[in-house]
Amino acid sequence: MPSTHPAVLEALRGLRKTWPARGWSYDDRFECVASSFDADFAPQARLLLASLFRETISERTLPAASEAIREVAARTPPVRASQLIFAAPPVNGVTPYGLWWPWEEAQTISLRVGLEGATRAQLEDLRACFDIPL
Repeated sequence: MPSTHPAVLEALRGLRKTWPARGWSYDDRFECVASSFDADFAPQARLLLASLFRETISERTLPAASEAIREVAARTPPVRASQLIFAAPPVNGVTPYGLWWPWEEAQTISLRVGLEGATRAQLEDLRACFDIPL
């Protein structure tokens, strides 16, 4: 499989550059980059995500989502009513996605950004976009 598409890398770098919340880390459980932020930032975060992800999937709309997004959902805890999955169109068989998970205390939200169908090298590209060492 080829390396990560340049347009995808550019979009991910743009997200990191404009993201004013706390830093990013790598979530080994889901092979994603992750950022947690205060719920007050949610409207601004959603605007930034809209430029990268065209589709927003909820618990209710998940059955109609693409196979790639349903596979993402199958590897994570069940999508609850307050959680969302954001999806971008696939590029060379890789689907960029975001997992929007509000915490139970309702003051913090975690966002995980991943590449469904990615190779190990493409996941390294993802980490590099967010300046997360291997």
